[in-house]
Amino acid sequence: MTLIKRIVVAALLAIWCFPAAGFAKTEPVNPPAITAPIGATGTTQARAQSTEAASLATREKQAQNQNLTDFKGGAVYVYLGSGAVLVLVIILIILLV
Repeated sequence: MTLIKRIVVAALLAIWCFPAAGFAKTEPVNPPAITAPIGATGTTQARAQSTEAASLATREKQAQNQNLTDFKGGAVYVYLGSGAVLVLVIILIILLV
């Protein structure tokens, strides 16, 4: 049984001491340049941006009229991920054995 405890402790230490391995960057080193769509001119892009800004402004006014700025959330939920549950199960196994 002491061998299992040592293996579990070693595994937990390995997981807790090396969390940076999960933070690997997946983006390309040089992201591709953003280009305008074919056939788009500066005036059509400016017109599209101004219509989008007008649309967002009307949505914001509607949100203020509906008192969405005073929104209060509902109940509080506690979410335990599978990693936390696994650690709790391992600790319980160690304590009960």
